[in-house]
This record gives sequence, C-alpha cells and structure tokens, in this order.
Amino acid sequence: MLKAKRKKHIQFLFQLTALILIAVILVGCGSNTPANEDTPSGGGKVEETPQQKDESEGKTEDTAPQSDSGSSSPGSPATAAESYTAYTEAKGELISRLSDALSSNPDTGLASMSLLGIALADLALLPASSFGLGESSVNMALGFVGAKDIEYSESGNQYSVKYRSEDGKNYELKGEYDKAADALKCISFTDGKETIISEHRKTSFGYVSQTYIINDDGSAYVYQLAVSGLNGAIGIFEASQVPPGLTGSETIDFPKQCKEWYAIDGNKVTGVDSDGQEISFEYTPSDEGE
Repeated sequence: MLKAKRKKHIQFLFQLTALILIAVILVGCGSNTPANEDTPSGGGKVEETPQQKDESEGKTEDTAPQSDSGSSSPGSPATAAESYTAYTEAKGELISRLSDALSSNPDTGLASMSLLGIALADLALLPASSFGLGESSVNMALGFVGAKDIEYSESGNQYSVKYRSEDGKNYELKGEYDKAADALKCISFTDGKETIISEHRKTSFGYVSQTYIINDDGSAYVYQLAVSGLNGAIGIFEASQVPPGLTGSETIDFPKQCKEWYAIDGNKVTGVDSDGQEISFEYTPSDEGE
C-alpha cells in the first residue's frame, strides 16, 4: 500500500505538470491577436505573437523581436517554451515508467523515492514552459500554483520570470535558449539564492539533461538523464559544486557513470540503488487504476 502511494504521488506530479504545460500551450497559441494583451505593466518587452502575426494583422508593433527566429536550424522548436515542453514530456514518460517499474518490484520499492527530487524540481522550473510565449502564458502557468506579483521579461534568447509565492517567498527563473543546439539552461532563485541549475539538450537519439538541486541544508544533488522514446536512464549523485555543463556528445548511457542510477530498455530494468546494490529485473507494466 505504501509503495503504491509513493508511485501515485510521483505520477501525480508529472500529470499536474503535463496539464499545466497543455494549458500554457493553448494560451500561447490563443494570444496571437491583440498586441497590447501581452504587454507587461512593468514596461518590459515581451514576444507578443509568433510569425503568423504579420500575416494575420498586416502591421508591426513596437515590441521585442522574435528571439528565436534568427536561427537557421531546420526542425528546431519555434520557442524556448516549445523546446522545454517537448523535453518535459519525454522526461515525464521515462520517469513515470521507471517509477512504476521500481514500485511494482518487491525488492526496489524504496528506490522509486529517489526519483521524487527531479519530479519536484519541475514545479520550480514551470515558468520555462512560457519562455517566448508572452506574459499571459506566464500568468496562466503560475496561476495554477497561486503565484502573485508576476513579472516576465525577455531579451534576445534570454528570459526571466519573477513572482511571489503564497508563502511570501520571492522566486525567479532565468533561462537562456540556444536554438541551434535546441538547448535550454535555467537557473532558479529563491529569495535571491540559487537553488536549481538545470539544462537539457536535444540529441540524435532524444534528449539529455542535468539538474543540480541545492537543498535547504546546503547539500546538493545532481540528476542526469538520457531519454530515447520510452527508454532511457537516470543517474543521481551528491555534489559539492555545479558539475560541468552538457556538451551534446553524451550517449544514452551517460547517467550510468553516477553512483546511483536506474535504466529501462524495453521491459528490462537495470541499475544500482543508493546502497550500491545492483538491480536487474523484467518490468510488467501495471494496469490502469491499480
């Protein structure tokens, strides 16, 4: 029963994130009309519409240029938000499968809790789902979590979202998007202190990512992830400093260099848990509703 509750808790976090991402995308698509609707009261410039604006309205507003349109990379997402959303969906599927697999296996139930940290980090990174879509999309995304005093700004390929939570803490998420590499790096601040440094990159096989999380007690953990379709790996280790950034040359197995890691390939689950015990078993997906 306890294992089932842990699994459902992790799955709920990803389901909530997915619902918010869908809502943000819909708002972003629907905000391509009146320009003044996406102009922040603070005076910062915001991308008001996608490229269809000029075709549909036949006019040009005095706003910041479309920050990602200068890249010549074919097939790259139009905005940083679209890149982040695509990556989050791929990551969410992988973590949900690994969580279900570890929870359903009698010998690895506790290991599923190791994935909770990266699931919780998605809530802090939520504003990235609106990078490049305008202020109304930011308000929609953060409205789900009760944020107040929301401020959105962007300059070129750099973004910033500031807000205050219901408990009175001040948060900021800064992001920088490299469209040519389809790579987004984000830094999250709580009351002016860095708490999360996260990045993801598109690869030939899918995505790789790295998330550095600083806990309240000063300890820090790194989550490294590689995903290809339904398969992939997640590695976890404690760190004393921010690790080197991703290069784009990482393989699907690069998280396996970590002290603790979990991988799934088809229905085969392998890994090393936090106690150093090797894991290897066949995963039978649980039925819906169990």
